[in-house]
Amino acid sequence: MSNAVPQKKTFFQIANKNFIMLFVAYTVICITHSMTNSVTSAGWRLAGMDLTTIGLIASAMSWAAFIIRPFSAPITDRGNKKLIYIAAVGALTLAVFMYSLSMDNSAFAVPAKIIHGVSWTFISTITAVIVSEYVPREDLGTAMGFFMISQMIASAVSQPVAFALSGYMGYASMLLVFTAISAFGLVLVCFTAPTKVPARLPGQSMFGGLKLNNLFAKEAISPMIINVAFQGTRTGITVFMAAFALEELGIANIGVFATAASLMGWVARPALGILLDKKGPIATLIPAGLFFSAGLLCLAFAQDLTWFIISGILIGIGQNGISPVLMTISMRTVPAERKAAANSTNYLGMDIGSALASTVGGVLCAVFGYRVGFAAFVVPVVLAVALAVVILSRLEKQERTA
Repeated sequence: MSNAVPQKKTFFQIANKNFIMLFVAYTVICITHSMTNSVTSAGWRLAGMDLTTIGLIASAMSWAAFIIRPFSAPITDRGNKKLIYIAAVGALTLAVFMYSLSMDNSAFAVPAKIIHGVSWTFISTITAVIVSEYVPREDLGTAMGFFMISQMIASAVSQPVAFALSGYMGYASMLLVFTAISAFGLVLVCFTAPTKVPARLPGQSMFGGLKLNNLFAKEAISPMIINVAFQGTRTGITVFMAAFALEELGIANIGVFATAASLMGWVARPALGILLDKKGPIATLIPAGLFFSAGLLCLAFAQDLTWFIISGILIGIGQNGISPVLMTISMRTVPAERKAAANSTNYLGMDIGSALASTVGGVLCAVFGYRVGFAAFVVPVVLAVALAVVILSRLEKQERTA
């Protein structure tokens, strides 16, 4: 009997035509998605929109995602996945085009955010499912790893490129360029192979079996509250950071913040994983929370572009230390048969946090100024870390006595 360890395959060993087209499509779709919050907010601010209104508009995307998320999984499981994906990418392309129009006519802003929220919810839900149909089961983990790398690359490059283009041709024209990029992704998706369409019994609804109990785990409310704080803070600074840099410091391109956060998170992730495995979630969460909070304070006291780079590094480390701990808490607070519901609850918390932070952040920045608004986000982060430590301590005590 052989004990040989299977060798990890390279990209080209698992790649086929459909996988490559989907990979490229997903990368350009992520590039389009990743730059929108910062770029649109900065463009609207330059057009004279007040910060409170920008925050309310930005929250529309998260509320749309919150409403549609419970339906995205059953639609994906029981519908034609390729057609749903085409519709979602097409809707994202339309949203970016509407963002371009909104630079001159703000009436397009809210519909664009709603369409964007709905489309991205489906894209993020269905991508892994389609990948699983294009690669052998034994290669799925490696394949998804490559897709995660593409998401990281997109986050690192999209904002610097978007802000550079906006300085050259204006925000409206720059968004038309990204509309074309998204449309290219749409064309690639159209040429991928058809996906399996599951059979439904006569009269069976696409939403059959959709119950609140399957979507929400009351046992995971505490982790959800923690996620509201962390995800909300990350979204809040993303929405208002570019406008702050442009208005108060005269910096037109702060895309290096996203680049620093993405690259540093990628570099730090293996070390954070080792720390989590060897020292446990509490020993990982506390320093990660400190890094995250320090990054927020760097933004609050920023004087030049260097401060944004340092902030991005600190927040990148913090976020990549916090995220796996939050997932650990969610999974440990519920029985095995409720883990899917716990995961759904976790995502609902992210949607609520993003929506609330955009709204509250807009009010704080409008009333007290950007710097006070960014510093104020430290408070929910500290409270969230404290709550997480209490929950983890309780879980560890229960597991020791079990």
